[in-house]
Amino acid sequence: MLKQRMIRLGLGALLVLSLIGVDTPSLSLPAQAQGPATFDCAAVTEIPKQECEALVAFYVSTDGDNWINHSGWLQTNTPCTWYGLACDAGHVSRLESYANNLQGHLPEELGTLTELVVFRLAHADLPGPMPVSLTNLQRLETLMLVNVGLAGSLPPDIGKLTSIRALDLGHNQLTGSMPPQLGNLTDIELLYLDDNQLDSPIPPELGNLPQLVFLSLENNQLSGSIPPSFGQLTNLCDLDLSSNQLSGTIPLELGSLTRIGWCRHPSALHGTENMTWPDWRPLSGTGRPPQPNTGYLNLAANHLSGAVPVELGQLTQASGVNIGCNMLSGDFSYAVSRVIRWGSIDYNALTGYDPAVFYWPWYLTQTIAPTNLSVTGSSNGAPIVLNWTPIAYTEHTGYYEISYATAPGGPFTVYGQTADKSASTYAVILPSRPTPYYFRLRTVTEPHDGSSPNTDCGAPQPNTVISEYTQVVASGGGEPTPTHTPTSTATSTQTPTPSATPTQTPTATATPTATPTKTATATATPSATATPTATKTATPTQTVTPTATATATWTATPSRLWLPLIVQW
Repeated sequence: MLKQRMIRLGLGALLVLSLIGVDTPSLSLPAQAQGPATFDCAAVTEIPKQECEALVAFYVSTDGDNWINHSGWLQTNTPCTWYGLACDAGHVSRLESYANNLQGHLPEELGTLTELVVFRLAHADLPGPMPVSLTNLQRLETLMLVNVGLAGSLPPDIGKLTSIRALDLGHNQLTGSMPPQLGNLTDIELLYLDDNQLDSPIPPELGNLPQLVFLSLENNQLSGSIPPSFGQLTNLCDLDLSSNQLSGTIPLELGSLTRIGWCRHPSALHGTENMTWPDWRPLSGTGRPPQPNTGYLNLAANHLSGAVPVELGQLTQASGVNIGCNMLSGDFSYAVSRVIRWGSIDYNALTGYDPAVFYWPWYLTQTIAPTNLSVTGSSNGAPIVLNWTPIAYTEHTGYYEISYATAPGGPFTVYGQTADKSASTYAVILPSRPTPYYFRLRTVTEPHDGSSPNTDCGAPQPNTVISEYTQVVASGGGEPTPTHTPTSTATSTQTPTPSATPTQTPTATATPTATPTKTATATATPSATATPTATKTATPTQTVTPTATATATWTATPSRLWLPLIVQW
């Protein structure tokens, strides 16, 4: 996967430039410069004085005396022979320098090179913004300032470069937004803004670039959704949006990019070998063709979610489709599986694997729900044990989250989590209740480096990936603990009338043994019944024996007992 990230360097960059018809002459070998960093442009006749002065400003502002190769610069009156320069019809047409120890900044005077067609610098130390004056170069077809330390934002006037065919500002420190005016560059075929710090949404105006072949925006902080207008880029061969902060779903319109991969065909790359093959299965072995440098749809390492559109299965010419290290879910279709090739679907939450249908075990890297969840135990306060079958993807830090509810439809409360994804059992202790508890699980995998010995989505996984829930299962119902309320009952041949009113009445006993004429027994209920002998009741009674006992109780006393009680009291 790393090869496709190096396309703009070395042989890969030359192949791309060759494809879009940009001349790539080899630069001469380094030579030592001589002379001071001052120059009189009045003696120069082969280019206008203003262009000569712009070249002198460029030399001085980038510390030309310390370039590795500054052959001819400010030493002769023939600038068109200076190292890295070329002229056409009496004007500077090319200015190029690659890893030549340029240090300083880019001067605004470069905007006076009005006939410049190619301006290409790479691997320099030129911190600061891109000169706004460069946007005045109406004839400029190639602007490549790669890994030179550019900072600040892209000027909106960049949309004035209407002749541009290749714009590469990758590997810098550009910040801010992508100007929607980029959509005015209708002749552009290559647009690289990768490896910067751009943090805006992708302007949908980029969908207005019908000639675009290569679009690389990876390794920024671009946010928002992928514009559906990208489906209009029908000439696109390679699209890289990886390692950003893009969210939402994958637009089904990307299925219209059926030319993804066309540029890796030998006829398009002028005889480059081993760049195409018939339909094949992406299995390891000596029969697998070499990995191409280009021809990919790469959406890896974003925050994309939802289902993978089956329309991506129409990208049959792609070198690969990389949608790994996102949060994609739902059933993965067989049609899309056939165009993954040198891409990846690793580290998502995709389901639907069937070994009879799919030809490689992609489920081994998916955060899916565990299976076969069961419960042992009841809701009687004792431990309830959950058991399940762990998922195949136990690599990288993660766990199973356990939730419970008192009704099958919830609401659910998170009870806890396992130590890792290899766990297969968990004990839960909840308060006793007569009806069941209900449980469900889901799997969580935390962010990680996005690679393992046999899988790779080409970038770190920035997301916490969470599976769907398991089915809901119920514990057994608990048996309620019986409650006993003591009830005192007295029996007698004499029963108080229902109309008796509870009255706070002292009760007296003349002897240790109660007699029918000297004893009254009270209960806490109006249905108390007197008996010839004393009966234990639930009402506290103070008793002094053998003397009289007085107890404040509620009682219903027959009227014929009142007189003896009063006399003895």
